[in-house]
Amino acid sequence: MPFPPADLSDHLKTGLEEFARTNDFRELYRGYSWDQDIWCNGFPSILELEATLTATARENVVTKEDILSVVKWGGGARRLSRIQCPETLHLPLWDNGKPHSEIEKTPLAPVKKLQARTKQLGPTSLSKVLRFALPSEYGAIDTRIVRVVGRGDDASKRQQWLDLKARDDGYGWYIPKAQGTWPGEYATWIDILRFLAAHLNEQGTECPHPPAFVDRGLRTRGVWYCADVEMALWSYASTRLNETKST
Repeated sequence: MPFPPADLSDHLKTGLEEFARTNDFRELYRGYSWDQDIWCNGFPSILELEATLTATARENVVTKEDILSVVKWGGGARRLSRIQCPETLHLPLWDNGKPHSEIEKTPLAPVKKLQARTKQLGPTSLSKVLRFALPSEYGAIDTRIVRVVGRGDDASKRQQWLDLKARDDGYGWYIPKAQGTWPGEYATWIDILRFLAAHLNEQGTECPHPPAFVDRGLRTRGVWYCADVEMALWSYASTRLNETKST
């Protein structure tokens, strides 16, 4: 089970509960679509990335190969040659087979370390690495989500949960690292995912994981992880923006 949320306002909690009442998270999760990663296919690339990254992350490392695989999966193949990072990076995410207890109160520590030790990785890629390395506690934050639940596209937005903004300078959408609310608002995002995961689990709304995720020990049957909630919310944001490609 994900760690409990640390610090959300009562106003935001009420809004999240209302969102959960008016949106079918099971259908949103099933509606996630990125290249070959669709529910009826069993999210095959996501499955393999999780299996690979969690295996290395359990040794408290992430490799350059892991990072490049995640960026490539996310559509960033053209950027691979510009990315700079150690061949192996120590990243304390696990402790004796369980998520490290420090992450409960300080979820930003790993993203800060990853950001400091790499170059040419933006918030989306940084968060995706953590999402695959520890899916119970992390979810990605990408431009679609920020445009819909951050300070984004006013015409498309019904919620503002995050004080983050995405930009498009003519070369595609991105989340600027220079804005003062990064990476602080990523902690808010993690708390939102934790809150919704706890709410769905407490309500008895089972996550419809493809069977292979359970069979390979990546999920507990029916239990929502932060990464699962993020996938559902990404599906929601994609529908709101009427988009089919990730940025």
